[in-house]
Amino acid sequence: MENEKKSLMRETVNMAWPSVLESVFVVFAGMVDTYMIAPMGQYAVAAVGLTGQPKYFTLSVFFSVNIAISALVARRKGEQKREQANALFLTGLMYVLVLGALLSILCVVFAENIIVFCGGNSDTTAAAVSYFRIIMGCMMFNIISLYINAAQKGSGRTKIAMYTNVTSNIVNIFCNYLLIDGHLGFPALGIQGAAIATVIGTVIACFMSIISVFKKDSYIYLPYIIKEHIRPAMEEITVLAKMGLNFLGEMLMTRVGFMATAILTAKLGTDPYAAHQVGMNFLNIGFAFGDGMQIAAVALVGRSLGEKNIDKAKEYAKITQKVGLVISLCLSAVFAFLGKPLFGLFFKQEHMMAMGVMICIFIAVIMPIQICKIINSGVLRGAGDVKFTLFQSVFSITLVQPLSTWLLMMYLKLGLTGVWGSILLTQFLQCVLLGGRYLSNKWTTKKI
Repeated sequence: MENEKKSLMRETVNMAWPSVLESVFVVFAGMVDTYMIAPMGQYAVAAVGLTGQPKYFTLSVFFSVNIAISALVARRKGEQKREQANALFLTGLMYVLVLGALLSILCVVFAENIIVFCGGNSDTTAAAVSYFRIIMGCMMFNIISLYINAAQKGSGRTKIAMYTNVTSNIVNIFCNYLLIDGHLGFPALGIQGAAIATVIGTVIACFMSIISVFKKDSYIYLPYIIKEHIRPAMEEITVLAKMGLNFLGEMLMTRVGFMATAILTAKLGTDPYAAHQVGMNFLNIGFAFGDGMQIAAVALVGRSLGEKNIDKAKEYAKITQKVGLVISLCLSAVFAFLGKPLFGLFFKQEHMMAMGVMICIFIAVIMPIQICKIINSGVLRGAGDVKFTLFQSVFSITLVQPLSTWLLMMYLKLGLTGVWGSILLTQFLQCVLLGGRYLSNKWTTKKI
């Protein structure tokens, strides 16, 4: 029994570490983006921050499909139904291509209206609109790469996403160096240069992801689809839609809550919003570690339930939580003791540093709560318990977070402290709800 547990631990770690590294590197690259833009002034940091919520709100449509395809491929692999897994992949791909083209056009056309709605003011709107149009006008490359990577993760090939994203972000950082301030003969394009650098990185990632489905060792294999004459079928559309729509509802409602919080925070002014944006980048480090473990949980739990091995699924869930706890405590210590020097990388003014230290104290407390709830969410998603994850997101993020932000920030006049107090409250509430569902074991009986 002890040897079996060690074997499961090794398998979990082997599947999780590429996803963790990928997620952390993506966040790190985003922080480097902010660091390289910061010398332009607080307005630049705030402007790029303004594009975050509408960008992720739009991408939520595709994230929902990605989570669904990952969970379904994992389950079909456990059931040894390769043809169905590939049919599901092809069905989802048709969906993301058509919808991606439509949403990309709409974002470019209505960019200014979107940014103003999200809290853009006189010193941030023009820069934010320029950045947003470039990113969203070329988002198809990002959408395709993320979708293929999600299917590969479901089959257990988590290294594909790691290779593509690490490469993409290295290219992004190098192109930032060339295009933001202008080096090696390239023009200094400022915020537009940062956007172009991001697009170049996603183009590279897209081609790497496409190449992966042509490799013979790939469970999702395009030549196999062609050889077996696999076509999208109503059965696959129904299965994908049933699961994807629940994820879509969760993602969109979550983004509504995040966007409402961002709009309220923007009312505090450019400096507090810039500090908040850097703080969210730091908080995303915890999300990245949790998300990496969540990806492993989705694939391993989904596959085990497909094999009808509930005890194995439970063991994988416990292992991911134990690893996540160790990681979260280490991160908490870093932010508790190094808040000032970390914020000093981005700002030099004393009032910005003071806001940064306050934010880092909140992050240190939030980190274990956040990683725990993300991993529990992954276990439930891998099992197909998507209605509950939708419920808890709508209740916590869409309803409680904006309301508590308004009460603490505006009514009690706690300003930025109130914003982060609301984030802490919401994360704790989600952790309790998801933890309770996990302990109930109802997720072990779901069929997808």
